[in-house]
Amino acid sequence: MGANLSQEIIDSLRVLGLEPGASASDVRVAFRRLAHVCHPDVAGQEEAQRFQKITGAYAILKGLTTEELENLVLETEEPDEEEEPRQNTFFDWYRRRADDLDEPEDLSEEAQERGRRVDLILEQYDERLSSHLEQLEHNKDESMAGEVLSRLKSSMPEVRRLALERVGAFANRGDVRQALARLLNRWEVDEGTARLVSGLPMNNATRRQLAEEVADHAMVFPNSLLSSLLGLRQPEGTPDLPLMERYLSTASPDGVALILRYWPTGQSPADATLRRLLASDDPQVLVPVLSAMKQHFPKSAPFHKKRLTELQEHPASAVRVWGRVLSSF
Repeated sequence: MGANLSQEIIDSLRVLGLEPGASASDVRVAFRRLAHVCHPDVAGQEEAQRFQKITGAYAILKGLTTEELENLVLETEEPDEEEEPRQNTFFDWYRRRADDLDEPEDLSEEAQERGRRVDLILEQYDERLSSHLEQLEHNKDESMAGEVLSRLKSSMPEVRRLALERVGAFANRGDVRQALARLLNRWEVDEGTARLVSGLPMNNATRRQLAEEVADHAMVFPNSLLSSLLGLRQPEGTPDLPLMERYLSTASPDGVALILRYWPTGQSPADATLRRLLASDDPQVLVPVLSAMKQHFPKSAPFHKKRLTELQEHPASAVRVWGRVLSSF
C-alpha cells in the first residue's frame, strides 16, 4: 500500500475517532454514531461541514476489509518534543456522552424521532454510496478491459503477450474471447503465447467456444495450446469427443498423436475420420493411429482389414509391424 494512500486511510480513521487496526465493523459503528450527532437534521446546519468530512472519511474506508485495515502499518517516528499531544477527537466526546445514557428511553420522544429519521437517512446514504462504489469499480474494470482488448489487436507480439498477462478475470467475457480467437487465427502462435493463453482462467464453456472458433488453424498450434483448448489433461470431466474428432481433421501429425494419446478406451473415432487418417502415407500419422487402434478401439480393426493389409507393405517398418498385428484381429 503506497505511503500516500496509507496516510489518507489513517487520516480518515482519525476523523472517525479510530486508530490503525480498527475493524470494518468499528468503521461502520463509528460513522453511524458520529452521523447521529452531526447530521444537520439533528445538529443544525452549523454541523454540515463536519458531517461532510465524516461522510468523506467513511467513503474512503467503506471498501476496505477488516484484514486490510488490521494490516495497515504506520511507521511511527519519535514525537517531536514541541509537538502537542493529540487532542481528544469528537468521537471520544460522543462515546463518553453515549456511555452516560442508560437506555434509548432516556431520550425525549422528539430526540428519538430525530434519531429514527437519521437512521433512515443513513441507510439511504449507505445504499447510494455502495451503488456509487460499485459503479466506480465497474467503470475501472471497463477501462482496463478496453485497454487489454486494444493491445490484443497489436501487430507486435511483445505487446500482445503483455496484454495476455493482464487478461486475468476478463478471460470469460465474450468480447475478450473473440479477441483471443482473432489473435490465434491471425498471428503465429509461439510457445510463449501458447503458454499464456493456456494459463488463462477460462471456464469450460468459454474454453470450448474458443476451441471451436480457432479449430481451422490447429495445424500451427503448439501441443501445449491444443491440450489446453481440448482439456486433455484435466483430471476430471468427460472427454469432449466431438471437439477432439474435429481437431483430428485439422491438427498437425504431432497434434493428432497427442489427441489419440488421450482418446477414451472403448470408443472409436467416426468411420470417415478413421478412414481418412489411415489413408495417409505419413508414418507420423499412421503410427499413432494404429497404436491407438490397438490400445483404445481394437474392435474397429476388422472394418479396415483391406487397408491394414496394404500397410504391411509400407516403407516404414513400424507401420508394417502395426499393420500385421492389427490384421490378425
